[in-house]
Amino acid sequence: MRKFLLIALSLLLAGCTVEKIDEHLVVDGWIEDGGYPVVILTSSVAVVEGTLDYEQLSNHVLRWATVTLSDGEQTVPLTGMMDERYFPPYIYTTSSMKGQAGKSYTLSIKYGKTEASAVTTVPAPQTLTKIEPLESKDGALITVGFTPQDGSYYGFFTKREGKDSTYLMSTYSLVEGSAIPADYESTIFRGFDVMGPGFAWNFEHGDHVSVRFSTMDAVSYNYWKGLFDEWVFSRDPFFPVRATPASNVVGGYGCWAGYGSTFYEIDIP
Repeated sequence: MRKFLLIALSLLLAGCTVEKIDEHLVVDGWIEDGGYPVVILTSSVAVVEGTLDYEQLSNHVLRWATVTLSDGEQTVPLTGMMDERYFPPYIYTTSSMKGQAGKSYTLSIKYGKTEASAVTTVPAPQTLTKIEPLESKDGALITVGFTPQDGSYYGFFTKREGKDSTYLMSTYSLVEGSAIPADYESTIFRGFDVMGPGFAWNFEHGDHVSVRFSTMDAVSYNYWKGLFDEWVFSRDPFFPVRATPASNVVGGYGCWAGYGSTFYEIDIP
């Protein structure tokens, strides 16, 4: 999940140019009901001809920022640390504050002369009414069902045991509650890893998959949708996308998201 965010958003914000540009703060952060906050900070990357290697991308990781989190009652500092589950493998977090459904959380960031902030509210999690594997030609997909609520937004993330280090957003899994029927069923695909060896829709036989079903607010939904539209359609000359994804970060770009999540385990036969 986080690999896609860093690459897609950072490149998108910079624009296609070989000239020197101003770098912008990019926030990739989230807090879940019952979970600790995770924040990844980078600066935008200029798009140039050729390729960028791992070391060049790592130079855009912001490691010495001052980051705090407030729930309106207390404010706690977030500590920077290495964490190989994410890319880039450097996060800001704390064990002093967990997300709680219904509460709002203000993220504040200072890095050099740059100051940024963002507010998100953690929505209440919902449960699935159905989850089961669906055989396909090249492996399997996963069928899910749930009862949507008007004004709610949803997304699915997957993590394959022994293969994915963290949850990855499932392609085309975003759902707007007011736009679907009451007894909604859909198929979710394997999580998309932009840094992986290649794109694949299907899970493989024998995979043990963790599925995260997340409720989110409209900003987070539009942010994810903008990223996937950019990734999918920007490579199609007939449907060019050049819009910056929605952001709730004041003084920067990216998204500080609150998720109400439920987790499921499923074996692919």
